[in-house]
Parts: sequence; structure tokens; C-alpha cells
Amino acid sequence: MPSLRWPRGLDARRFLARHWQRTPLLLRAAVDPTSLRLPDDDTLAGLALSPEVESRLVRHRGGDHWRLDHGPFTPSRLRRLPRRDWTLLLQDVDSHLPDTRALFDLVNFIAPWRREDLMVSLAAPGGTVGPHVDQYDVFLLQARGSREWRLGRPADSVALREDVPLALLAGLEETARWRLSPGDLLYLPPGIPHHGIALEDEALCVTASLGFRAPDAGEVAATLLEVQLDALAGTTGERPRYRDTGLTLAEAGGGEIGAPAVRRLERLLESLPDRRLALARALARLATEVKPWLAPSPRRRGLGVAALAGRLARGQRLRAAAGTRLAWLRAERGRVELYVNGKSWGLPPGAGHLATGLAGPEGMAGAEALPRREAARQAALAVLCALYAEGLLDLVRA
Repeated sequence: MPSLRWPRGLDARRFLARHWQRTPLLLRAAVDPTSLRLPDDDTLAGLALSPEVESRLVRHRGGDHWRLDHGPFTPSRLRRLPRRDWTLLLQDVDSHLPDTRALFDLVNFIAPWRREDLMVSLAAPGGTVGPHVDQYDVFLLQARGSREWRLGRPADSVALREDVPLALLAGLEETARWRLSPGDLLYLPPGIPHHGIALEDEALCVTASLGFRAPDAGEVAATLLEVQLDALAGTTGERPRYRDTGLTLAEAGGGEIGAPAVRRLERLLESLPDRRLALARALARLATEVKPWLAPSPRRRGLGVAALAGRLARGQRLRAAAGTRLAWLRAERGRVELYVNGKSWGLPPGAGHLATGLAGPEGMAGAEALPRREAARQAALAVLCALYAEGLLDLVRA
């Protein structure tokens, strides 16, 4: 996979300092389009025939009459599409076509656990999903055909149309208009109104959207509390309850939830486990959760520790399976917690290199990544065997 072509005076470090989550950026000829690992139009459109693929078809007439249909679609339905004014959206293409995961290598300076999915849109001339706002970072890679992007001014609140089945902006105060050709890359931070329109071309307009996950405060707070309570239940066997030992008649008689009751609740919450580690665990859960239908299925036959160690010694490597998301963190006493699809797997001290290989940009690790101490090595292999049996890791030849 080729690396990103930066213009003079800009590189990954400067991009993060100047543009990431700040301002849009258009990179002309950022990629050689002939080198992209993106299947042909028929293969991509064929994903919309499967009930396991989340697909949508957006059609419009003159920007006023909009229609949204959800897949799966039949071959005859797709063949009957008109010559113009439609867009086929395909979610999680990187899970269904694993080779396309390599597109994320173009932006490997963003932490892998931030990745959401690769969405691909196929659009006829005039095809668009209308002016809208996303609350996540996205890199829009023009793969085939051409598309015009109109950008608007960000606002604290946006007015949405109520007469259409899509979350479309009622208006867009245009600040920039760019035409993208194959190989161009447009970065948009959260909250930037944008409107993409497929232009007249002999080929369909194919745009690959590299989206990045960003949990909101409500998700983090709810998961944080779950993590803390789970940790406490794991040590005591039960979750703590509100107690009002020392209750007075004066407090009990009025029916008011007063200051003494609130102070007891504060002490109750203060008794919950380490907040900083719990926050890391909450983020790890949220960052690695996957849609249920994308999760790999368990294997019929697994591998024992000796068999797996032998395969790794002979040069095979473990790689994250399609539909698998990984992240890791350091826990107490040097232990490593590997999070896979929202679930924690404990690894022994010294397994940081192994976790980095599996959860890093390459998503792969071999025998050299195993802990050196024999006991830790055996413990790590046991976890890897379990992950392999669950279908979460694949063995591949180097």
C-alpha cells in the first residue's frame, strides 16, 4: 500500500498540530489511484445484495424529493437504477472485504483504536446524500470518477429539514467548493457542514470514507460506571448499596432528599475503584465494540498451546480477523489488558510488545512478540489460543 503524499511543508506531525479536529484540509494527488486496493464497481455493489451488509440507497429529484431505502437489494433493483441522481452507501466494507483495511494505512498516524469503519459510496452523476454534518473525523478519498464538495461554516446548532427521511441541513452557508479527482483526499473534522455531489463522468463516482470513532460523554459516563461496579463486584461479590446508618427523625420526617442523603451518595461513589484506570477501561470497551452481525464466528477446531507455539516458531503470524477491533492498556502490577470487540483479556507482564503488534496499525504479531519469561509466555499463548478459537485472530504466513 502506498504512503500518503504530503505537499511541501506538511507532514503527519504538522497535520496533527494544525488540522486534526481543527480545520478541513484538501490534499491533491495524495494517493496514486491505480494502487488502491479497492474492488471494481460490480464487486462493491454486490455487497448490497447481502443481508449481512448494512447498505442504503439515496435517490432525489432536484434536491426537493428524497427517498431512502435500506438493503439488502435484489440484482434487478440495482440494474433498474436510472442514469443519474442516486447514491449507494456501503458500511463496514473493511470488515466484509478485509483487503480494503489497507486503506487505513494511509492515515496510520491516527491511533488504530479510533477507527470506525470504511464506508464506500457509489454514485451516478448528480448523486448525493445532501448537505449534512457528521460528529466524527473523516478522510474522504476519491477513488474513481469525480465529486464536488461544498463546505459550510460550522455552527453551535444546525437546523434540519423536517420534510425528508435524512438528517439534511435546512441551509448551508458555503465557505469553500472543491472538485476532487481520483487520488485526492479531503479531511473533515467534526461539525463541518458538507455537501458532496457526483459529477458527470463515464465512470461511477466512488468515494471511500475513512471514519473515526468518537464516543460521546454519555456513553463514556455510563460505561465508566459499569466498569467501576464490575470491578467492585469482582472483589466483594456484590455492588454497594445506599446506606443511611445514623438516620435521624428530623431527616426522615419531611420527605426531602437533603444534604445528609447527598453526602452519603458522595461517599458511596468515592468508594468505587480507581477512576483513572476505570476511564481507560471504559474507553477501551467503547473503542473496540463491534456491531453484532460483524463479529467473527467461533472456529470448529482450535489449537493447543504447543501447536500454536509451533506454528509461530515456523514463521506464521497472528493477525486480527475481519470484524475484529483491538486496543490495549497497562493495568496493575505491569499486567496488560487486551480488549477485543468490547471484552477484556488479561495478558501477563511483559506482553506489551505482543499487544502492540496485534492492536497496532499492522494488526499482526509473531513469535518474536511473545514474552521472554517462560511462565508469561505460556500464559500469553493460552490467551492467544482462546482468541483464535473464538475466530478473533487468524494465522497467516509471513
